[in-house]
Amino acid sequence: MVSRFTNHFRRSDRPGHRPLPCPHYPNCFGCPFIDLPYPEQLIRKRQRVIDAFGRYPMLAQLEVASVTPSPRRLGYRARVKLVVRRTKGEVAAGLYVPQSHRVIDISSCPVHPRPVNLVVQYLKRKVQELGIVPYDERDDSGDLRYLDFRYSFARRELSVTLVTRYRDFPQGVLLARSLCRKFSFVSGVIQNINDQRGNVIWGNSFRSLAGRDTILEQMGNLKLVFPAGVFSQSNPFTARKLYERVYDRAGLTGGETVLDLYCGVGPISLYLAAAARQVWAVDDSELSIMTAKQNARRNGVGNCRFFAGDVAAMVSQVRQSQPQIDLIVLNPPRRGVQPAALETMLAVNAPRIIYVSCEPTSLARDLDWFAHCFPKPKKSRRWSCCKKVNTRITCNRNTGHDFMARLLEIRNRSAATQVFITVAAA
Repeated sequence: MVSRFTNHFRRSDRPGHRPLPCPHYPNCFGCPFIDLPYPEQLIRKRQRVIDAFGRYPMLAQLEVASVTPSPRRLGYRARVKLVVRRTKGEVAAGLYVPQSHRVIDISSCPVHPRPVNLVVQYLKRKVQELGIVPYDERDDSGDLRYLDFRYSFARRELSVTLVTRYRDFPQGVLLARSLCRKFSFVSGVIQNINDQRGNVIWGNSFRSLAGRDTILEQMGNLKLVFPAGVFSQSNPFTARKLYERVYDRAGLTGGETVLDLYCGVGPISLYLAAAARQVWAVDDSELSIMTAKQNARRNGVGNCRFFAGDVAAMVSQVRQSQPQIDLIVLNPPRRGVQPAALETMLAVNAPRIIYVSCEPTSLARDLDWFAHCFPKPKKSRRWSCCKKVNTRITCNRNTGHDFMARLLEIRNRSAATQVFITVAAA
């Protein structure tokens, strides 16, 4: 369901409003802090993290540091998903109002790159002209469900995916060719077929309608390919900072074996591979793993091994082949880590863990689980949980999503086990 964020704060309780850069506020819930001065936005974001940790007694006393801002204020979203709906006889493309079927039409969004805004406006007109019927999940009618955009700031190219109910989409080729002719920066148009009833975004089948079916982005020294349907960070400017911070905190010396869980298309794996002996990476998406292997070859990285499958099951298999893991990195989806995966990860007995999270509430839940695993010395593991060592947060501007980096120490009698936790905007 395309609804970026549910506002956790009352809009009436805002001390320092500023001139709005967005014509859709307050009807659109995509950027609930956009009316606030930027310093106040950062305070609110920090408070959201404090509140999440405050629900757990063992975490409540952990200090949350001040916020490091995003390097780019507007026009930063490289990934945009919009629901398509017919509203009052017109084609609308925008976001759902949280907990509803109502769509807020977004003709031009200040956090979207300008090419995305231009294409959205054009597509709305062409969909109307071609007689393409938007899907309505309330009565399971219509065809065109979602628009998905990936923008490469490095290449200044835009990939467009049209999510439809039916594979038979004759107007789609006309629409795709028209789009590529109109805008030279459109690198390709892809169709995704999702015949499920309801508001699930992706189906399992993709086909190219025009141009290329992937987009290339530069991330530091890495060139990463992203096909339609795989996860990518919405803010590549903060994502690069995040990957660099993980690399720095990993402190690899060239002899370590790293296990990267929920690896996606491999950005963290490939960053760490430059300083590790070997990286074993796991994701439950076969498409992501296939793309990660391509990215490794593209960047000349030969010490990464990628595996597709259930994370808990794959970790057990990796342990059989590689009993000594020096570092675990995990970057789970918003819901956090499943209990079985937590148990399996703990059994690896790695001396260090780096946790990248996009949701403070699930992060707090998982961290509380870790804390309860080591409350007192035990025969099998003599662990004790220590206080916070260092914390850093960076965040997307205007939105309610945060990047947080928290370094905790869990000490063994013979060695220190560090859990470095980063909350990243999705």
